[in-house]
Amino acid sequence: MDRRKSFINRRQAMTVAGGGAAALLFAMPSAATSSDNLQQAMRELAGKMFYSTDKPGRWKGKENGHSPLIKVDKDGSDVLIRAATQHAMVDDHFILKHMLMDAELNVLGEQYFDKVFDMPRSRFEMNNYTGRIYIVSVCNVHDNWINWADV
Repeated sequence: MDRRKSFINRRQAMTVAGGGAAALLFAMPSAATSSDNLQQAMRELAGKMFYSTDKPGRWKGKENGHSPLIKVDKDGSDVLIRAATQHAMVDDHFILKHMLMDAELNVLGEQYFDKVFDMPRSRFEMNNYTGRIYIVSVCNVHDNWINWADV
């Protein structure tokens, strides 16, 4: 009998966890109140599957360095969304990427960071967009942190 242990790396674990969250969201019945269902699912997952300033879960005390800051600049139909995470970029602890999502959690853009050369700052042009946007900051140690703004 082979007694080798099976190990899963952090990226694989995050993929599995993200798949579980997606399965939960897609398993919800589709109805006229789909945005209500989405909001309910997000409330239930906050502090468990992803974290925010008001729901830090097991990472209480890590909010300031992980929750992304968002600035929205609008000039007519031109919209520029800037995100920044106030987090050091060192070999064993860094921000992997920012993800921009719309109100229905569709990924609209991603910005990956090089821990040697980059600071966790991103820019997204979203011309003619209105509504809520979400930014997820992905830390290699402290998981996924979400913040939102209205455009």
